Amino acid sequence: MQLSRLNNEECIACEKNCLKACPTGLTDLTAFNCRHCLPEKAACLQACGKKAFARVSQGVLSIDEKKCIGCGACVNACEFNAIQLVNGKARKCDLCYANGFKAKCVEACVKENLGIEKNEFEASEAGKLIGWVIEKQCERFNKVVSSNASTRDIIELKNGERVYFLKGFPEFSVEEARIINSVRRKFQEKNEPGRKALEKELIDYLNEADLFVDEEQFNYLVKAIELTAYGYGPLTTLLEDEELEEIALIGSGKEKKARVFHRSFGWLETNLFYCNEEEIKNLINKLGRKHGRRITLQEPCLNAWLEGNLRMHAVIPPVAFSGSCITIRKFSLKPMTLIDLINYGTISLEAAAFLWLALQADCNALICGNTGSGKTTTLNALFYFIPRNERIIVVEETPEINLPHKHLIKLNVVEGLGIKMKNLIWHSLRMRPDRIIVGEARTEEETKAFIDTVLAGQGKGSYATFHASSSIEALSRLKSYGVNEMDLNAIDLIIVQKRWTRHDLKAGKRTEQRKIIEITEAGVEGNKAIARELFEFDYSKNSLKKTGDGSKVMQRIMQAFQLNEKQVGKELKQRQKTLLQARHLTAEELFNVLSA
Repeated sequence: MQLSRLNNEECIACEKNCLKACPTGLTDLTAFNCRHCLPEKAACLQACGKKAFARVSQGVLSIDEKKCIGCGACVNACEFNAIQLVNGKARKCDLCYANGFKAKCVEACVKENLGIEKNEFEASEAGKLIGWVIEKQCERFNKVVSSNASTRDIIELKNGERVYFLKGFPEFSVEEARIINSVRRKFQEKNEPGRKALEKELIDYLNEADLFVDEEQFNYLVKAIELTAYGYGPLTTLLEDEELEEIALIGSGKEKKARVFHRSFGWLETNLFYCNEEEIKNLINKLGRKHGRRITLQEPCLNAWLEGNLRMHAVIPPVAFSGSCITIRKFSLKPMTLIDLINYGTISLEAAAFLWLALQADCNALICGNTGSGKTTTLNALFYFIPRNERIIVVEETPEINLPHKHLIKLNVVEGLGIKMKNLIWHSLRMRPDRIIVGEARTEEETKAFIDTVLAGQGKGSYATFHASSSIEALSRLKSYGVNEMDLNAIDLIIVQKRWTRHDLKAGKRTEQRKIIEITEAGVEGNKAIARELFEFDYSKNSLKKTGDGSKVMQRIMQAFQLNEKQVGKELKQRQKTLLQARHLTAEELFNVLSA
């Protein structure tokens, strides 16, 4: 441990209450420069011929006044000028070890410029024992951008960078880390559940080791052991934050801090890092344990669905040569409704009304976009238009679709049993569905299987998400997968959603955008598949505009509702009004209105 002085100018100009309170009698601010070197490296200890220096705690040396003769050898040896001669005796900071490390200078500093922090060695050793480190924010920052009680702050540093700052975790000393590690191991070996059993194990350990801790220290030690024994350490706090969409570990070490993707602020670095590869591997296996999944050198990649609407993807060396990494996607337990998407500007009111008619006219749709653009969120929201009594079959690799319908069957890929997406899609053909959803068509086999359901005229419509940045690119990729050009005409709608960063150079700001940028209908002209534009995003006006009426989808709507083109226009305007009026409704009430 060491004293940190955060603002030298204020310290020089103040009344030196810190020195006045010092029980050691130090008289100069240079005493705070003491780095509390390890005994084997401490120049002061090596220079003392009278062996007056004693190690009073991990990384903390004190001077025995009875042995010191005031020769000054230690003063001259200290490269930090941190040792002083006072009344013929050498004096140095020992962090008030005799006062339980409750430093008098820190208590006396009215400017709050002093604090005790771990030195690099202690931080490293404590981290090795526990497996992770949560750094304290020492640098002064401009402002707190967002705060969530006692768990985290999002702060803006002087350079404008924003950091997701975990709170509520003390900086553990090496002794505390050793206690946490030992008690956790013994507690897990005994396998006795409950907080009382954990507290008893900690008390027994402290008594056996003849250690004393105060009530505050005891409580945070229990909390730390509980988090690592039952939960996932500090990762538990990140998993519980509803504002986060993604959590990413990119390796071990101080230079590879955990990152999070915040719903409002995008990617943020945290003050958490893991100290070694083994700890990250253990964390991966702990996360996947409940589902019987384990990562090994023989199987270095793991994809698993976790409790709480979480999806984990993990990779370890030799595949991940930059270090073991984990990516956890968090899906909201309360899916966004179409009203939410309208409010966020993801879709226009006019386009939403059009899709309402199109889906109830049994049009099928392919929802495309880049990674993280919100394809699945939009697909979820669009199904609020589908009548509640319809039979829906969802085929997914990982469960992401969350629908309000009761007559719902969900089929998941099980690679270990050889049950792949294409198998499930073909099985669904014999289950008499009204609608089929393919969570994400990725491979050639999956894509062809999806097209087969569309061509079979399966129920009232088939739907899938697909990676493509435009309708033209979607059609091109489908053809590259071997889909016949004429068969593409069976797809009614292609909805393209995009995630991108919008730069405001005048304000110096960047904002994450997720918006529908295209709605087209697939067709064929001269034996060639084309995409007829219905809605297109105007980047200059930041809005989705209607650009065409189409023909195929309009015919489907007119036939289904027995309306002419003029009446369809009136119905679209009426549905826009209904959507506007529905903004105050709950999700259940909205479902009742939209699915009627």
